[in-house]
Amino acid sequence: MSIQAVLTNLVLRYQFKRAGRGPLNVHKARHMVNKMAKRYPPPPKDIAHTPLAGRTGAGLCSAEWLSVAHPQRTVLYFHGGGYFFCGLDTHRPTCAYLARTAQARVLSVDYRMAPEHVFPAAVNDAVAWWKELLDQGFQPSEVVFAGDSAGGGLALACMLAAREQGLPLPAGAVLFSPWTDLSCSGETMRTKADVDVMFNPESLPEAAALYLAGQPSTTPLASPLFADLHGLPPLMIHASEHEILLADSTRLHERAQAQGVRSELHLKAKMPHVWPTMLMLPEARQTLHHCGDFIARITRSATTSSAQQA
Repeated sequence: MSIQAVLTNLVLRYQFKRAGRGPLNVHKARHMVNKMAKRYPPPPKDIAHTPLAGRTGAGLCSAEWLSVAHPQRTVLYFHGGGYFFCGLDTHRPTCAYLARTAQARVLSVDYRMAPEHVFPAAVNDAVAWWKELLDQGFQPSEVVFAGDSAGGGLALACMLAAREQGLPLPAGAVLFSPWTDLSCSGETMRTKADVDVMFNPESLPEAAALYLAGQPSTTPLASPLFADLHGLPPLMIHASEHEILLADSTRLHERAQAQGVRSELHLKAKMPHVWPTMLMLPEARQTLHHCGDFIARITRSATTSSAQQA
């Protein structure tokens, strides 16, 4: 465990987790992360940054591309934030780094969030961009979905909705501490409450209620853990052994394998929630290189398979 991780855990426990006590404050959470994002450096010079304005008539929210000079594949990325905060600015460094490690172009989606826009607005925005990529001629075998926390759940929901609509599925998905169960029924919500350095267990049901707006918390497109996972492409899941959402990853992995989906689960001890997105950590950079290798491998495999079937 790096000294950077030790210090990050201390800061998160005594600032982020402490600030999150009490009733959920949407404005405060958004202000905090947006203020932090303003201090981030711009994307490296070798990564092209191209903002895309939303197109209401086409049903597309705003988004942005982060791309290497000669991309060999595409990543469709959905940021985390409990479906109510974070955005393109907060996740730009992660997407830029992933573009480099995967030798890819990464499309980061600024989906609509609660409480202004409730379920299924985020899912609709995700699927709309997937349809747009398909309409533009992107090959599904060369695309991987990715996301962290709520964004990881949204990546899964997008695949499930695409399957329901008869759309092609991507080559695979990379998920960082995905929030897959908005009923918050995982046992680690209780057993990891003290060791989790970021979250107080009572805050997640509040965030879920904002997003669900009265819909059942086990609705599959909101809580993919309860969905039929048959036919989904390979999954790579990363999570911390010391976070309250650990059971969302372990149960997803077990259910995916039981339903014939290839899934690999990577757990790391004493790390914060969605630690692969925290680029100041050497553990995060190492993991993103690992993810880049996975993305390259499954897109090559899917492309070869598609060519053989043609």
